[in-house]
Amino acid sequence: MKKSFYVLFFLATLLFAKTDKIYQISTINALLAGYYDGDKKVLDVKKHGDFGLGTFNGIDGEMVVYQGVVYQIKSTGEVLQAKNSLGVPFASVHFFQADKTQSIKNVQSYKQLKSFLDTFSKCRNYPCSFLIKGNFKYIKTRSAPKASKPYPPLAKHIIKTQKIFERKNINGALIGYYLPPYFEKLNVPGYHFHFLSEDKSFGGHVLGLELKDAKLSLDVLYDIDIALLKTSKFEEGRVEVNDEDLNKVEKETH
Repeated sequence: MKKSFYVLFFLATLLFAKTDKIYQISTINALLAGYYDGDKKVLDVKKHGDFGLGTFNGIDGEMVVYQGVVYQIKSTGEVLQAKNSLGVPFASVHFFQADKTQSIKNVQSYKQLKSFLDTFSKCRNYPCSFLIKGNFKYIKTRSAPKASKPYPPLAKHIIKTQKIFERKNINGALIGYYLPPYFEKLNVPGYHFHFLSEDKSFGGHVLGLELKDAKLSLDVLYDIDIALLKTSKFEEGRVEVNDEDLNKVEKETH
């Protein structure tokens, strides 16, 4: 009886332990170079996190992982619960457990929000994840349609095909990460946010915002696991990227 108790206690400890680890599928430079098909699936994403972001094979929309559900924001603006069988060429996820929470009000721009988040000193050299949930006076997002083969570089595909969405006075959540500059070539350095509305009908990659009133939750992270693509194209190809491509893809507008 005593042995069974300790086994259950050990398993419960593993289940609820704070891991502080990002699980990442592929690298941002591989995605920028046009490696849009992954060997991992949505089911793999769910096994490694309940919070995060990414995209789907062929860049078929934006991914939001929130409260354990993987959402696909299509280029039509439609928000779907992603099927477990969908392929994933890039994602960053983890099990979110807040280290700090506070209220945040009257943020006039995306740039101002980033300046405020810069005040968290622990995020200077460590990855951090942020959940910012509340009312937004304005939000601007984008998504892109699935690319056709042969796949073009990501910057070219996004600039040519992205669809822009705007909403005012909407409740929802920003889901995203800050990664220090030394993560360049592995992931998006700086801030990277996706948005999901409270009613799960609107979202996408964040380009601009104005925030009225929200609760900010911060989770500081100390480790990262990277699962590189195990595909014949990646094995046989070269990851060649223009230095300006990431700025073109991530650029804020408001």
